[in-house]
Amino acid sequence: MASRISTNISYDEVVRSQTATRRNIDNTPNFRQMIVIKHLARNFFQPLRLNLGVPLKINSFFRSKKLNKAIGGSRTSDHMVNNNVAAIDIDDSYSQVHNVYNRDIFLYILRNMDYYKLIWEYEDKLTPDGQRSPKWVHVSFSTNEMKNKQR
Repeated sequence: MASRISTNISYDEVVRSQTATRRNIDNTPNFRQMIVIKHLARNFFQPLRLNLGVPLKINSFFRSKKLNKAIGGSRTSDHMVNNNVAAIDIDDSYSQVHNVYNRDIFLYILRNMDYYKLIWEYEDKLTPDGQRSPKWVHVSFSTNEMKNKQR
């Protein structure tokens, strides 16, 4: 059984990357980064999943600097977990079975949760009822609650 960092996130999901595997890139977070990653997993992802009541797929979580460069990520990407911010990209490929789409995930976060950054990534999907929906939802979350959106 894979090591868990929260009820519904395994360590393997945090570090998983086809590019890292293919290019033999070490994508291991250090101790400090793991503290921030666990904070996001436990204090953002778990409440989101609990409140939506559906499985959520993680597209991208942690990226080492070398991996981030290899995929052409932003030099300041929160996926690299610099300082006290971590990022996660969520996809609706599991939750669609339950009629929850990226649009629903994005709007739920926007209306109900604190976050540091919330990004509607690429509007190229339509829900079955014809609503525009992002390809995935990017969320950054900080251990410094003052950085997160205050409702």
